[in-house]
Amino acid sequence: MKRWTFLLPMLALCGTLQAQTQPASNLSLAMITTASQQTTAGETSSAGATVIAQADSREESGEVPEVLPTEPLDEEQLPEDAALPPVEESLEARARALEYGIPMPWGEERFERYRSYYLSAQGRKVLASVLQKAAPFMDYIINKTQELGVPVEMAYLPVIESSYSPFAVSKSGATGIWQFMKNSIRGYGMTIDEWVDERRDFMKSTDGALAKLLDNYRAFGDWNLALAAYNAGSGAVARALKAAGGTADYWQLVQKGLLSRQATDYVPKFLAVASILRYPDLYGFEPLIPEPMRWEVITLDRQVDIKLLAAKAEIPLEVIKLGNAELHYTVTPPSPSHSLKVPADKLEAVKAVLSNPDAPLVRYEIHKVREGETLTAISRKYGISIAMITKANPGLNPDRLKIGQTLMIPMSLQPLHGSTAAVTQASVQSELHTVQKGDTLYGLARKYGTTPQKIADLNGISMNSTLRIGQKLKVPSAQ
Repeated sequence: MKRWTFLLPMLALCGTLQAQTQPASNLSLAMITTASQQTTAGETSSAGATVIAQADSREESGEVPEVLPTEPLDEEQLPEDAALPPVEESLEARARALEYGIPMPWGEERFERYRSYYLSAQGRKVLASVLQKAAPFMDYIINKTQELGVPVEMAYLPVIESSYSPFAVSKSGATGIWQFMKNSIRGYGMTIDEWVDERRDFMKSTDGALAKLLDNYRAFGDWNLALAAYNAGSGAVARALKAAGGTADYWQLVQKGLLSRQATDYVPKFLAVASILRYPDLYGFEPLIPEPMRWEVITLDRQVDIKLLAAKAEIPLEVIKLGNAELHYTVTPPSPSHSLKVPADKLEAVKAVLSNPDAPLVRYEIHKVREGETLTAISRKYGISIAMITKANPGLNPDRLKIGQTLMIPMSLQPLHGSTAAVTQASVQSELHTVQKGDTLYGLARKYGTTPQKIADLNGISMNSTLRIGQKLKVPSAQ
């Protein structure tokens, strides 16, 4: 009943005004409001009298009350500011209203804590840096999620795995953008041998990681459990489910303490990142995302030194190294069917270089066999395997070297990662190496990711200097 009592003074007022022959147009909206505020359910008549008294006093004082319209206003008569400004929706509310391929656990403590961090000034710097590193790979990764029917949010899993570095190696030995262990690549299209580690191949590792996540989803029927299994292993998740009595809810496993601490943090941390990067424009990240890089794959019919190819095709060396990070060396394997990835906009330039059969694409050094030399000693001198020397010299009998015989030593076999760091006597950070039996400048160069000439220059010796056991040599420190 109280909801309607505010009408009583107005009804009483109307009757009184008619009796007093007071024009309704002479009353202001403020008067009616004042009357209604002063009136309660038992004070109808006194409130009406109060209003009339106020109106009379205003007339006597010369005040002109607001005139109430007798007819509804036309639309064009409305004042410009008549419409109330729209109430701006909060960032959180807008985020929650969007669609996600994986349900976001809004309000969950760990999830919200990680979101708060990544939306802080420091967290934004981290994400902005990671987005720059992701640029060479993101186009391929997102297209692959769509091809396989995996939630697009999975494209952001490398943010917490490796920051999109194909050269990332964890303390436990997990390697590459998607951090595969050696024992977890079986069945996912990757190989490791003396020439390549395809856990660092951004295409093959992406294919394998998304296939593995899809397999986990099919096994557990839930993307959160699929993510937990990617981190902790399918066996650990299966055991947790069994201990929980068969429940298939990740958050229940967390509440019951059935998952490791790492797996407990892994999923909400990833979801926090994905909830932001899924809609980067909402959080102001859109201008920070570089143009996506697209790649083409070329099947080679011969070995190629990617440093020479990059120079001839005018491709930045670091770009071609990132695209082919699976290589152990700056030269491709001797297999005639190795696939090389090149930037799409340089495809024709690369084809032109490869189409010239006379263009030298592998660097060699000529070695003349001396008296008493063995192939083992020669391989140690240059820091390469006997197999590599024999492959470069078809028909070579390792057990029957002849004095004066000429051997082709492939010098393109420099470590891919870290082999291009500039080293000068003035600026290099070095450490000391004690020469051991069998050490050579070439072998040390391979060990420390540099070149024989740089070690020689650093120590003021020539390339032909004899190394003595126990000798102290400066070698470049890892940067």
